[in-house]
Amino acid sequence: MLGAMRKTRLYLDTSPIIRVSDDRSPIRQAITKEFFRMIAERSEEYELFISPVTFEELDDGTEDRKAASDLVLAAIDYTKLPLNDDAEDLAELYVREGVLSQTHIDDLRHVAYATFFRCDYVITWNMRHLANEQTLRRVSVVNTVENYGKLYIATPEFFIGGKIYGK
Repeated sequence: MLGAMRKTRLYLDTSPIIRVSDDRSPIRQAITKEFFRMIAERSEEYELFISPVTFEELDDGTEDRKAASDLVLAAIDYTKLPLNDDAEDLAELYVREGVLSQTHIDDLRHVAYATFFRCDYVITWNMRHLANEQTLRRVSVVNTVENYGKLYIATPEFFIGGKIYGK
């Protein structure tokens, strides 16, 4: 019955898109490229979503970064989520509930869009603010109270199963 299963919905924040062309960390760059290759290869299992927040952040970058990001976006199949007041309100609720401070509202906007549009995972390299136990636990509490489903926050490495390391 695997064919009848719903695709896993992956929300991309800005960091994986940027990481493809960012050679400051060759391992993370290689992991990210493998992640996108695997997602393309297994498109019957996964679908990608990108919100206006991601596009805002990409537009704020240098011309080189924008050009590199445009190449990544042209190479992947994704759904562009619309600007949504309910998702924006949810981000503000996360701030009020102490998930992260107002300083990190854009990080919370990513989480809110992923939550509101029923994604299963936020894919990010932002481990300081997003892909960590404390943020995940706090988001889960708010999402449970607000009757949203479970959301996971993971790095691209989570999905590739150690392939970069020869396993």
